[in-house]
This record gives sequence, C-alpha cells and structure tokens, in this order.
Amino acid sequence: MKTIKRILFYSIATAVLSIVYFNRKVLKRPSSKTSFEQTKPGKWNKVKLGTKTTATDGSKFFLYTRKGASRNLMIYFCGGGACWDGETAHIPLSLRSYLKQGQFGYYFARIPFYILSMHRGIFDQRPDNPFSEWNIVFIPYASGDFHIGHTTARYENRNGSKSRTVRHNGRNNVEEALQWIYRNFETPEKLLIAGSSAGGFGSAFWGSKIANHYASAEIYHLSDSSFLVTDQWPTIVDNNWKAEFQRTFSYPMEADMIGAAFRHNGTAMPAHSVLLHACTVHDKVLTSFQNRLNGKGDEINRQSTEEWSRQFRASTRRLDEQLPNFYYFLTDHEYDSTTHTTPHTLLPMKAFYEAEEEGTKLITWLDGIIHKNKRVSLGSRFLQNKEAEPADAEKTRMQA
Repeated sequence: MKTIKRILFYSIATAVLSIVYFNRKVLKRPSSKTSFEQTKPGKWNKVKLGTKTTATDGSKFFLYTRKGASRNLMIYFCGGGACWDGETAHIPLSLRSYLKQGQFGYYFARIPFYILSMHRGIFDQRPDNPFSEWNIVFIPYASGDFHIGHTTARYENRNGSKSRTVRHNGRNNVEEALQWIYRNFETPEKLLIAGSSAGGFGSAFWGSKIANHYASAEIYHLSDSSFLVTDQWPTIVDNNWKAEFQRTFSYPMEADMIGAAFRHNGTAMPAHSVLLHACTVHDKVLTSFQNRLNGKGDEINRQSTEEWSRQFRASTRRLDEQLPNFYYFLTDHEYDSTTHTTPHTLLPMKAFYEAEEEGTKLITWLDGIIHKNKRVSLGSRFLQNKEAEPADAEKTRMQA
C-alpha cells in the first residue's frame, strides 16, 4: 500500500511540477535587473545579491521584486520550515525526501524555481485584491533558521549515515536584502512588513529594524501562522543557529518566541506602528512542528492539536491585553472535524479571499486596517476563556 501511495504521489507530483516549471520558466520567467527602477511594472524580477548570501546547500540566494503603481511597499519574508538537529537536517523539503523517507521534509535546502508559483493570495494581480498595485520585495527562505542564523553546522544523523552540512545564513541573507531595499526604496506612503510560517517569525524579528529605517511611513507588521512554543528555543537559536539573538535584536529569546517578538516590537517600533497576527486556530503543520521540537515525533492527534491551540490562544490573549496597537484575525476556516485540524498559512493561499470570521473575510479585514483605518480584531470567540487551561487538566478532561 505504501509503495502504491508513493507511485501515485510521484505521478501526480511530476505532472504538477512540469506545469509549474513550464509556467515559471517559459511563460513568466522573471527579469534580472539590479535596479528596481529599471524593472517593468507588474512583472517579477530576480535580484542577485552579494557574496555573503547563500542557501543552506551553498547555492545562490536572491530576491524577487515586483513594481506596482502605488507608493506603498510590502516586504515579505517567505516561509518554509526549519532544521535544528540531525534528523530534521537530513530531510529537506523535496519530492526525493517523500519518496525516500515517506515525508515531505522540514526545510528548503535551496530556493525552489517554482517558489513564486506557490504564492498566490495577497500576491495575485486581480481587481478585488487591494494590494495588487503595491511594490513588493519577496525575501526567499533557504537557511532553515527563521531568517536569523549565522553559522555553518554539521549535523550527524542518528541512523549512522553521513553527516549533512547546513549553512544557517539567514542573518547575512536578510542584511544584504535590506541593504538593497534601502538603496532602492525611499520612504513609502504605507509599509507592510509581513511573512508566513517561518517567514512570520523572520518578519517579527527584523520588523523593528525595518520600521525604524522607514519611521515616517504608515507602518504595519503582519505575522501569518507563526506560533511555536518550546523551551528548546534559546538553545536552538543561539547554540545551533549561532544567531547571537539578544545582541542582534536587543531582547532575549523565549519559549514563546513570537509573543516575545510582538512585545518587543510594541515598544521598539515607532509608536504609530500597527501589529497584526493572523492564524487558524488548530493549525496542523504548526502542531506537528511543535511536537517534533518537544521530542514527540511528527504525528499529531486531537489532544496535541488542542494543546497547541490552547497555548496559541493564551498567547494571543496576553498580547491583546498588553499591546494597544495589536490586532488579530483568528479563524477555524476549513476545520476538519475528523482530524481536529485547520490548514496552515493564509496570506499566500486562496484562503486570503475565502477565510471568514464574524462575517468578514480576511482580505476585507486587512484592507480595512491598512487602507480604511478600520482597526478591529476578529475571532474573539476563541479567546473567551480568561485563564488558559493547564495541560494536565486538559488531558484529564479529554480522557473523561
């Protein structure tokens, strides 16, 4: 059965990737202009950066940009997993990993040629997208370190196979990307610093530095689907990824890393900045990653998904109470009652147009906040419990 499943997956994946390859390489191959002013409006452009940048496997790192008709700028941090030990490092995200290991993998070892084809949603150029005419700088992700690492690590696999070298080069990649952005963009009218999944963490870490460079702009920061709690973060971030986090970002890493980042940005960003978080409330991918981080394997069940959700909702509630400029969009969009899960990421997916809470679509909520000064949070029904339920109490309740 497993062999049949892999053969079926391989056949489908080959057909899909062939279409994507033709679409990206033949029909919509990006230009390669170094200066943003030289690019054509509405067309993607590929920007090569300096020699300090690299993907985890040593391949080239670059930016994608797209010129719009407005004076607004979106800086988007791409997501794509992470690696922090021998097991995760040895299984990058690829078709080969699925066929060989039976799973898709944990991180991008290089920038996939089809990366832009994976990102629709807020990037779509369609009449009902209020962000279609924004200028965009898309920062790819191929460092396995939430855009902050600063080392070359050698990971040994537990099964005795050869070690794997991973270049956690997120810090250099982002710093060179920002240098290029600062050279090519004067202060925009509106600035949206955003990211999904691992990119949501990266956008939060680098958000205050970007915001303060463009301090006179209208500033918005949005993390999409970014919440993972583990006591392992300080060790992973500073020992495995060598991020020198506190020296680089001026606050300590915590078990709830996105909560710590939001609290820091609440004071470190210009006072008029608006902080936003969007997420589904039973995110299956984040639950799986949190299990792996905490030594519980990749498999998830109703109890582990509910535990992740409980922690996420408690963290969001605290941020809502502590930060006057914080707003959230929480949803159970496409909830699967069988698995007790919801999909992962909203911004780069069709969910950007379809996810709804309290009668308002995600696209309408974000448009209202950024373009119409309608600053509200949606999904308060998920935060109604004033106190977070202890993990052992939740376990007891569900077993009853």
